[in-house]
Amino acid sequence: MSGKKIEEKVRYMEFKQYRVDKDLIVIGAGMPGICAAIQAARLGLSVALINNRGYLGGNASAEIGVSIDGADGMQEFNLWARETGIIDELRLENLYRNPQKNRYIWDAVLMDAVLSEENIELFLNTNIDKVEMKADGLIEYVSGSQLGSEKRFNFYGPLFLDDTGDGTVGYLAGADYRMGRESRHEFGESAAPEEADDCVLPSTLTFHAKDTGRPVRYIRPGFALDIAKTGALRYRTIPKETFYRSQWYYEGSGRINQIENSEEIIRKHRELVYGIWDYIKNSGEYDAANYDFEYIAPVPGKRESRRLMGDHILSEKDITEQKDFEDTVGHGGWSIDLHAVDGFFSRDLVNKHIYLKGIYQIPYRTGYSRNISNLFFAGRCMSTTHVAFGSTRVMATLSTLGQALGAAAYLCKKYSLMPRDLYRSRIEELRQLLLRHDQYIVGCRNEDPDDLARSAVITASSESRLSLAEADFEQPLDKPLGLIIPVDGHLESVSIMVRAASDVTLEFTVYEPVKRENYNPERVIVKSSVEIYASAGFTWVQLPMNVDVDRNKVFIEIASRPGVYIGMTRDKLPGVISMVKTPNGSPTLVDAATMKMKEYIWRPVEGTACFKADPDNGIYGPAKVINGYSRPYGLPNLWLSDKTDPDNCGECMTLSWHVDKTINEMILYFDDDLNYRISYWPVENNVIPELVRDYDVLYKIGDEYRLLESVRGNYKRVNNINADSIKTNELKLVIHATNGSPRVGVYEIRVY
Repeated sequence: MSGKKIEEKVRYMEFKQYRVDKDLIVIGAGMPGICAAIQAARLGLSVALINNRGYLGGNASAEIGVSIDGADGMQEFNLWARETGIIDELRLENLYRNPQKNRYIWDAVLMDAVLSEENIELFLNTNIDKVEMKADGLIEYVSGSQLGSEKRFNFYGPLFLDDTGDGTVGYLAGADYRMGRESRHEFGESAAPEEADDCVLPSTLTFHAKDTGRPVRYIRPGFALDIAKTGALRYRTIPKETFYRSQWYYEGSGRINQIENSEEIIRKHRELVYGIWDYIKNSGEYDAANYDFEYIAPVPGKRESRRLMGDHILSEKDITEQKDFEDTVGHGGWSIDLHAVDGFFSRDLVNKHIYLKGIYQIPYRTGYSRNISNLFFAGRCMSTTHVAFGSTRVMATLSTLGQALGAAAYLCKKYSLMPRDLYRSRIEELRQLLLRHDQYIVGCRNEDPDDLARSAVITASSESRLSLAEADFEQPLDKPLGLIIPVDGHLESVSIMVRAASDVTLEFTVYEPVKRENYNPERVIVKSSVEIYASAGFTWVQLPMNVDVDRNKVFIEIASRPGVYIGMTRDKLPGVISMVKTPNGSPTLVDAATMKMKEYIWRPVEGTACFKADPDNGIYGPAKVINGYSRPYGLPNLWLSDKTDPDNCGECMTLSWHVDKTINEMILYFDDDLNYRISYWPVENNVIPELVRDYDVLYKIGDEYRLLESVRGNYKRVNNINADSIKTNELKLVIHATNGSPRVGVYEIRVY
């Protein structure tokens, strides 16, 4: 058979493509990406915020539901260490709206925060799967399709920020990255394995069950594990008190590639979770007859995969030695928390919390690529070793880097710079900008020449003394007691309230932390003892000090003495705390200096030891609001009023100048008890009590005060007051009420 071959024309269809041009393209809407986008948008940049899921927040999203932790957790001495800035703003908002911790209300809080920024355009369910590079090695655009809409978006911009977690954009762009554990010798890390390998921290699939009020049957599906037969329960527990929710250590294996084998990992997690629930429901060991699954996450909460490499790779020594960096833009403090590689089925300890001396610094150079010039990255793909990642990976800490990079993008546009050039030429301007936006930068103080408050004369209606003199209950001195108080100048003595059953000698040691951000007992400056005498009631006992301390604090350790009782108060002061030294019974708590199980742990106790410091040295004076620090560093660094009625304070503060100033903005940084752990502790009225609730701002014209702003029901730490170019030589802040605290606390006031 002969004839001409007919060529068939095949037509391929594809999604319609849309071009999006922005100043900053943020890929990934985990907490660091959200903070970066908000910060950049508030500074005037146009931002595309892209997320491949339908919920915001990454591991903290409604889908996965991991609590936001940070520098204030899993340590002994990370006091007043909570991250501030945008992440604190979001957490305070959630505390106010959502004290019940409903995951869907939290999602609404995040959605509100993003959509209220007019410079952010949000793209949900949009998966970036392509990166186009220019000839000069810069990213030209990233591309991805949107689930449901059948659209493909091409995002163009001068700067890109990878918050994908997996470092997907960096990987597609050819950025240098690592995956797995470095060898011990490469960075001199004692917590690293002897030889490098591909292992990472494993993931967890979260779930939650609820009491339905009636018996609920559960039949184990065929794919689920029979947990009793695996032998895992010889080394792991399913707690009886909290059986209704997942535990972080219900982990899969960290030996599997977390990206290439993601579907296998999800399947194995389902096998585990449904098997654990079978054991809970059907073993007879749990009071779970009426409980039923309420929620199972569709994907695991992933801990570790790729880490993109920057100009600095944060390592174990940077963290444990608390290295100072010229380009510090954030801080961390969570323990170096390394999990058993084989997860729930490991025979090793579930994890090791390597405890640090205190918080550590995060340099800007960990947040941009060393070989892709216009690529930032935040989130868990930041530039660290595996060991350092064990600490930096918690979301509040990562969010500080996210906010820093959002501000860096603004300066890059302003000065036509790439991220590395910004480090070389404008790093101090970045740090000052971040301070203004409430980012904590260890040791860095406000030096903004445009801040008019720095030249003002500050007065206040009252000032708290460094003293707590009214006992509410007593604490037996059966364990060593620690009392931390701030000191600035000469300290002659500290008196404590004591009751003794017999005449005894009381021994005490006074320490000073080596670094001002620390609270640990480190350098001995006094070691002495005093005689105390039997008494039926409390008496004041003077502990002689005779030391000079420069803007720091002292840690007074009082040796245990059976039969002695310390007067305690439920009142509290910023920078003052009492702790007890207890034997450590957990092998998972490890000392960073020795890499061995800690022998003792210092724990905060209920209340504070009653004390009087002599002299007082004006620790809480009004001038502290312009000393350059908006949170504790060495000293508490805030004005604190005397005790007052929380609902009728009658306290005020004035800022005055010799000549009229043109005022456009006033920024107030209120005390929000940075020692309060938002994710864990309950609070009345959905608001931290220390926050100022009701206040007025007045300005003076001649002999008359006029109202500038009246605020009622405040629950935020940072308040911005717009002044619209008024001319005045005096501003007055009048506080009418707090949210429950008997003292008014203001960290900083700025005026522009």
